[in-house]
Formats: sequence, C-alpha cells, structure tokens
Amino acid sequence: MKQKEGNKKGWSNSVKKIAIGAAVVLISLGGVAAVEKAQSSTDKSSTEKSVDSQEEKMKSEAIQQEEKKDQSSIHKNEEQEEPNQSLQEKENQAENSVEPNQSIEEAAKQQNKSIPDMKAEEEVKEKEEEEVKEKAQEKAQETEEKKETKPRVDEEEKADKENKEEKKQENVSSSSENKQEQASAQQSGNQTTPSTPELPTAPSNEENQEEKVVYLTFDDGPSTHTQEILQILDAHNAKGTFFMLGPNMKRFPEATKAIVEGGHEPALHGVSHDAHQIYQSKDTVVGEMKEAQNDLYHLTGVRTNLIRTPYGSVPYMKPEYLEAVHQNGFELWDWNIDSLDWKYKDARYVNGVIHDVETKSFKEPVILLHDKQTTAQHLNDLLDYLSAHGYKMKPLDDTLPVVHF
Repeated sequence: MKQKEGNKKGWSNSVKKIAIGAAVVLISLGGVAAVEKAQSSTDKSSTEKSVDSQEEKMKSEAIQQEEKKDQSSIHKNEEQEEPNQSLQEKENQAENSVEPNQSIEEAAKQQNKSIPDMKAEEEVKEKEEEEVKEKAQEKAQETEEKKETKPRVDEEEKADKENKEEKKQENVSSSSENKQEQASAQQSGNQTTPSTPELPTAPSNEENQEEKVVYLTFDDGPSTHTQEILQILDAHNAKGTFFMLGPNMKRFPEATKAIVEGGHEPALHGVSHDAHQIYQSKDTVVGEMKEAQNDLYHLTGVRTNLIRTPYGSVPYMKPEYLEAVHQNGFELWDWNIDSLDWKYKDARYVNGVIHDVETKSFKEPVILLHDKQTTAQHLNDLLDYLSAHGYKMKPLDDTLPVVHF
C-alpha cells in the first residue's frame, strides 16, 4: 500500500516536471516568435518609410514640372495676346475707315453709322492728315532755311564780336588820335580827304535821263565814326538811313542828333544786338524796339517806326514775331545787297557792292553797310562811283515797299 502511494507520488512529480518543461519550451518559443514579429514589424516600418520618402520626392518633382509647364504656358499666352491685340486694333481701324474702292454709303451701312456721321469723320481725318503734311513741310522748309543762313549768321556774329573788340581798342586811343590829327591839320593847313580810285568813264546822256536810286543803310551805330560818314554823305549830296542801337544813341547823343538834323532817316536796331537775348520771344523783340524808340525820342524828339532786327529777319524772326512787330506799328526792313563790310575790312566791299548794283535786277537796291571805321575809310570810293553813274542816294521812308528776305 505504501509502495503504491509512493509510485503515485513519483508519477505525479514526473508529470509535473514534464508539464513544467513543456511550459518552459512553449514560453521560449513564444518569446522567439515575439522577437521575430517585432523585428519584422521594424523592417516593415523602415521599408514603408523608405517607400514614402521616394513617393514624396517623386511627387515634389512632378509638382515642379507642372509649375514649369504652367509658366511656359503663361508666357506663350502673353506672346499670343500681343499680336492678337494689334490685330484687334487693326481690325477696329479697318472697321472705322473707308476702303479705297468702298463708297461712304457702303461703309456707313457696314459700320452701322449714318452717312452724315461717316462723312464728318472722313472730313476730320482728311483735315488732320493735311495739317500733319503742312507741319512737316513747314518744318522741312525752316530746317532748309536755317541750313542756308546759319553760315552767314555765324560769320556775322563772329565779325560783330571782333568789331566790339576793335571799338574797345579805339576808345582807348581815340583821344590821343584826335589830338594828333588836330596838330597835323594845323601844320599842313589842308584838310585830308579820302583817296579816289580810278572810275569808269562818265555815264551817257541817256543814262542821266532816268533817275536811278539806291538806299544806303548803316547798322549798329552811332559810333566814333558816324560824324565822318555824315561828312562823306554830305559831300556827295547823299542821304542814308541809320539803324541805331539804344545804348549807342545814349553814348553818342551828338552823333544821334546830327543824323536827324542832317536830313537822314533815323531807324531802330534794338538794344542788345545779341541773338540769345532779343530772340527769346516775340515780347523781347518788341520790347527792345520800343526801348530804342523811346531812347531816340528822348534825345531828338523824333519817333520812328522803321526797324531792322540784328542779323536780319532770317532765321530768327518766327511768324509770330513778325506778326507781333506789325501789330505794334513797326515796319521791318531787310536788304537786297549785302556789302560784306562786316567781313572784308578793306576796299573789297566797295567792288562787291558795285558788282551787285550793276548785275542784279533790283529796281531800287537797299544796301547793307555798317557804322564802323573800315566802312568809313572806303565809303568815299563807293559814293564816287554811284554819283558818277547817275545814282541818287535817298533815305528809306514808310511810303516805300518794304524789302524782306
């Protein structure tokens, strides 16, 4: 009995041990499986992350390509819009215009407009085109005139500056020269006269039958040489016209009065003799002439409306300037013979005037001269020739037809 109970206890212990061992084995297997499952889960997560990263990169690249395509498309659309716009404008212009072979009635019908409206629009367009053409022609003409006259004006301005420098030097030495001349005259007891050149033969009787007239005009005075010029004119029974500057009239009041008292014609040449000042506007032109007019009146009691603008009316006197001087009662004179005494400071100007008087078909030559020393030195030669050939030398007046360029 005791042995059976011992065997039962031993069997029971063996079963327990086996059960415990089996349990340990099962637990071990479960742990390995869990580890493998965890590792598998980790690998899977890593793989999934890698895949997700690649997918995100591909998506980013795809988005960038789409953006580039969109920008390219926008540029293309803009480029296409510009010609489309210009085409649209042309179409609009075409719709609002009449074709060469299309009548106004047909065009009005096509554009859903009334015939009077279409005619009015066409007249406006034609008028605008004519105005554009006229302005272009006027501009081209002004440009051509400036090209032709600019060299002459430039030379005159240069000569004018040189003349001013000469006057400064003359003023310095004028007092000593006058004293020397007086002493020389007292010693010799004879008055010196300008030399007379060889003149052509005397004119025929037929030449003397018809009166021939020339008009001698002197610019830029009065000066220290005005009295000498007046003496030469008186010796030939000649009268001249003196276009004077305001400051010079005030500087040489006696010479200004002598011009009026001698029966010559006083006239106006402005104040500044500077193209940059007088030609700023129509008001500056008129203003300088009025100032010179007042200077003459205060000195002599004489008022004149005869004027000559510095360097002549071309190219500086614009149409509105000309209109302004006329509205203010002035009479503008140019010349038809330029002596070039402003350029040639010797007797060459005399030969030039004689040539022009004899060869040009001017009925009444208006000769440009200047109130200066070199002109006075050779003026007697010119007047000798004109007198010998039957020319009368008269002053300008407001009854004569005005000479313009």
